[in-house]
Amino acid sequence: MFIPIVFGVSDKRHPLAHGVRHGCRVCAMETPHHLVEVRRQLALFFIPVWRWNKRPILICNVCGNTESIPPEEAEEIRRRAGPP
Repeated sequence: MFIPIVFGVSDKRHPLAHGVRHGCRVCAMETPHHLVEVRRQLALFFIPVWRWNKRPILICNVCGNTESIPPEEAEEIRRRAGPP
């Protein structure tokens, strides 16, 4: 008997703050950024069963550059920006 098992691994993004002014390394200007928390997750039958590798990233609104930042810096940016 054959029982199909459907599983997958994906990255899920959770917004933390929008419109944060931050210096972009690619644009070489201070532009608005989005602060996002990215988690890798394993899903079994489309239900998330395990999450790991939580990391904050900044996404530039102008060029789309993504930059991984330390959690301490992300918390400071989040406090400065307010709710998403």
